[in-house]
Amino acid sequence: MLGDELEEIAVEALAKTTNNGLIFKELQLTRDGQLGDSLVNNMSSVVGRSELNRIQISTKNDEGRVRILESIQWQHLRVLKIFLKPGTFETSVMRALVDGVKKMSEKIELEEFSFWSQYGGGDCVLTLPQEGLMQAFVASTSIEILALKLDVTLEQMLSLFAAVDFSRLKHLRLWARGFDSVKVDAILDGLQHATKLNRLEIYGATITKGQKSRMKTKGVSITSYSS
Repeated sequence: MLGDELEEIAVEALAKTTNNGLIFKELQLTRDGQLGDSLVNNMSSVVGRSELNRIQISTKNDEGRVRILESIQWQHLRVLKIFLKPGTFETSVMRALVDGVKKMSEKIELEEFSFWSQYGGGDCVLTLPQEGLMQAFVASTSIEILALKLDVTLEQMLSLFAAVDFSRLKHLRLWARGFDSVKVDAILDGLQHATKLNRLEIYGATITKGQKSRMKTKGVSITSYSS
């Protein structure tokens, strides 16, 4: 694993190696504090030469961590979890991801993509990235587990659904605080093409017994969590 346990001197040494096939398969970066430019550059170099299949990054208050995402070798990646402080780097993170996947000749297949707040609580919700970047990303990827803690309107959520490749989607987690049962009906209608979906979690919404029964007949477990 390449991550928090690795000392800066070790990262520097790895960055200087001529080996282009580094053996690291997982990156977990959750440490506090700012990463210096040198460390960010070295980590980017290591990530760019590693066949990472799992990445988990908490951006904290550190914009430099976004640059590490620019070095992802997408053909190897299967799990990407990004935790952000609301109102910080939502757009710059998604721009880095979209720029990466658009360079690939084929659609990227991910087992899981999470774009979630690094804090708990009902007020700690991410803003929707600008410029349609989230829509562009989900359109360029095929995802089995999708988790989005975004403060969006129903119309914005349905716009996202219109871009999502539903062909492999099995588990969906959404933030919908304050959505009533009528809006939940609209969500369920928007997911009618997600034929492989078997688990739906909607945070903060009002879900009726009838809606749960309706989805159960389709093989989908639907759950609402308080926000």
